[in-house]
Amino acid sequence: MVVLIGILAAAASPSFVSGMRDRRVNRTAMEISGIYRLARYQAIGRGAAVLVRWTASTGAFQVRQAQVDNIAAGALIATSCLSVADWMDPAQTDSVTTLQTMGIDLAAMQLLDPAGVAQDNADVCFTPRGRTFVRYDAAGAFAPLLGALRVNVTNTRTGLLRSVFVPPNGVARLGL
Repeated sequence: MVVLIGILAAAASPSFVSGMRDRRVNRTAMEISGIYRLARYQAIGRGAAVLVRWTASTGAFQVRQAQVDNIAAGALIATSCLSVADWMDPAQTDSVTTLQTMGIDLAAMQLLDPAGVAQDNADVCFTPRGRTFVRYDAAGAFAPLLGALRVNVTNTRTGLLRSVFVPPNGVARLGL
């Protein structure tokens, strides 16, 4: 009886491990969708621009909010994505969240622009009025997002693919 249980456990182990990796890929896709949605809601709620940066080399999503200082003194809040000269400067932005995604075993991530071209970097900026802007070069200019961005999270062993879509309205959705 013990031998039979051992044989069944050994046979089920690869599928169990595979299922665990698939769940991690699904959870990561849901977290990415949540990051984009939360950034949009924060921009609208705070009245300040919020940026989500994807960097393929680090495998991380980073959320930055425009710095809001001296409101009582009448300083302007950065309501535009263009108001912040350097989104990585801590004097101009508050770093809020960094999601590391490459730590997932046997998972591959890819961000595709609306034309379906893979991008190594992408800055998606949300304004308080609900507009969404994008740029693929940190030194480049922001342009309105006119199509849906897609972030693919793939289990490289099983081939399970989960996609997150970020449409022009900024409300990210998990695709099938």
